[in-house]
Amino acid sequence: MAGELYLSNLSGGFDYQQILDQMYSIKSVQIQYYQQRESELQNKKSALGSFDSLVEDFKGVMNDLFNPNIFEKKAVSVSDDTKVDVTVTDSTAVEATSFDLSVLQTAQKDVWLSQSGVSDSTAAVATTSGTLQISYGGNVVATVNYDTDTTTDTPSTIQEVANAINGAQSDVKATVFFDGTNYRLLLSGADTGSESTVSVAEVGGGDFLDILQLGDNYVDSHVQTAQNAVVEIYGTQVTSSTNNFTDAIPGMTISVKAPTSSPVSVNIDNDYTDVESNLQSMVEKYNSIVDFIKQYTGKDGALSGNFTLQDIRSTIFDKLDPLFQLNLLNVDKDTGHLSINSTEMDNLLTNDPQTLETTLTDSLKDNFYDYLLYVTGTDSPISLTQKSYDNQISSIEDQIDLTNKRITQEMETLKKQLVDLQLYMSQMQDVQARISQTFGTSTTTSA
Repeated sequence: MAGELYLSNLSGGFDYQQILDQMYSIKSVQIQYYQQRESELQNKKSALGSFDSLVEDFKGVMNDLFNPNIFEKKAVSVSDDTKVDVTVTDSTAVEATSFDLSVLQTAQKDVWLSQSGVSDSTAAVATTSGTLQISYGGNVVATVNYDTDTTTDTPSTIQEVANAINGAQSDVKATVFFDGTNYRLLLSGADTGSESTVSVAEVGGGDFLDILQLGDNYVDSHVQTAQNAVVEIYGTQVTSSTNNFTDAIPGMTISVKAPTSSPVSVNIDNDYTDVESNLQSMVEKYNSIVDFIKQYTGKDGALSGNFTLQDIRSTIFDKLDPLFQLNLLNVDKDTGHLSINSTEMDNLLTNDPQTLETTLTDSLKDNFYDYLLYVTGTDSPISLTQKSYDNQISSIEDQIDLTNKRITQEMETLKKQLVDLQLYMSQMQDVQARISQTFGTSTTTSA
C-alpha cells in the first residue's frame, strides 16, 4: 500500500539512511502541498497587482480628461517661418485669431573690428605704452594697461591684450581675428539692444588703437551698431532689446529672425489633439482591463472565480454613460472592446466643442472621480484582497516552518531507533556465530 515502509533482510546489515530518506519523502508530502498552495496565492497576488496597475493607468488618463486646460491648447501657423516664429506660452490667455506683422529690423549686438592689424601675433603692437578704457552701455567696465616690451608681465601682444580685456569683465568679448594676412582685434557686446553699446578709448597716451585703427576715430571699425528689434502690427511699432517679443501679445512669444519685405501672417487655432489622443488612450486602457479579466478570471486563470475584477469593469463601463449619450463610444459585442466614434467626435470638436468639454470635464468627472479614488485606494477591494492573500501566505509559511520542525524531530527519533536496531541485529549475529562455533551443525541419518 502507498505510504507503507518495508524492511527486508533484518537478519543482516541494512542501509538505514535509505530508510530515512524514504520516510522523509513520505512526510514531506504535506510541505509540498503547503508550498503549492503558497505558490498559487503568490500568483493570485501578482495578477491582482497587475490589474491594479491597469486601473491606475486608466485613472491617470481620466484625470487628464477631467482637466479643462486640454481644450485651451492652441496651434500656431506662420506664413514665413524663415522670418518669424510664434510660440504660445499660455494657451489660456490666447484666443483663436489671426494677424499680420512686419519685421522692420532685428536686434543686434554692438561690434567693432580693427581696420588694420599686425602680421606677427607674438610681437608687441604699440610703440608707446598706454591704457585702454572699455565701456559697455555707457559705463566703464574695465581699464587695461599695455606695454611695448614682450618680456614684461604687462600685456603687449594683440592676444595678450585681448586676454586682459576678457579677464577684466564679461560684458565685452575680445577676439583675435586673422584675415589671412594680419591679426585684427574684434570687440562685441554680450547682449543685443540699443542700450548695449560698446566703446574703447585710449586714456594713457599710447598708440595701440591707432596702430590697429580701432575706435571712435575710425568710424569704419564700427561694423555693427547695437539696436533693438522692431516689429509692426497693423501700423503699431513694438520694440524689444532681444529678438523675442514676450509682451506684445499676452500668452505668446514672437521671435524674429530677419526683416520682412511684406507682412507675415500668423494664425492661432484651437488645438484639440490632446482631447482626441486622451479619448483614444482611455478606450485602450479600458480594453486592456477587459482583456486582462478574460485571461485571468477564466477557467484556468490565476484569479478564476474572483468576481471583484468583473464588478470593477462593469462599474467603469456604467460610469462612461455620458460619453455614450453623446454617441462617442461604440461597443464590440464579441470582444467587449470600446472604440471611438470618430465621425461624431470630429463633428463635436468642429461645431460644438463646448458640449464635449462640459461632458468630459464636468459630467464625466462627477461620475468617475470618487469611484476611481476609492478603487485605487488603500481600502479598495483590490487592496483588501491583496492583504488577505498576504495573511494566507504568512499563515502557510508558519505551517511550513512548524511542519519542518516536527519532521526533523521525528526523523531524529527514527534515526536513533534504526541505529539501535542495527546494533541489536549485530549482537544477534554475534550470538548466532558463537553458538555455531560451540555446537557445530548436527546431522541425523537413518538405517
